[in-house]
Amino acid sequence: MIADTLAVRWESLLLAIGALALALWAIRSAAGPQPLEEKPALRSVLLEVHRSGYATDTIEARDGFLLGRGRDCDIAFDDAAVSKMHARLHLADGIATIEDLDSTNGTLLNGKRLDGMVPLRRGDRIGLGTNQIVYLGAPSSDDA
Repeated sequence: MIADTLAVRWESLLLAIGALALALWAIRSAAGPQPLEEKPALRSVLLEVHRSGYATDTIEARDGFLLGRGRDCDIAFDDAAVSKMHARLHLADGIATIEDLDSTNGTLLNGKRLDGMVPLRRGDRIGLGTNQIVYLGAPSSDDA
């Protein structure tokens, strides 16, 4: 008899939990799908460029920005350790990424060799030969 009473109580508890879960689901479904948080469009980022023998430059970079030794690069380096088309910066979905373009000596990110496209965070150091680029992030509205 005691076992029957306990079983009834457990069944009642489980039914109550199920009803509560169903009610919560119904309320959430009635509100409609929750919008995804959209990241602001990233149109440009700031890079601090450190070249051997030159003053430090702060450059505003856009999507597809090329880094290398070649004339067609957006930032050109006079360094034999840098390939003509060394690395490319991408800006998409509110995220800046860097990719090595099969350069001879590779591209370093915070001292580690890049493998594929890697997202950048403020303060990251990109190494191309003897040159360093510090990722400063999106320009603030004060910079405009």
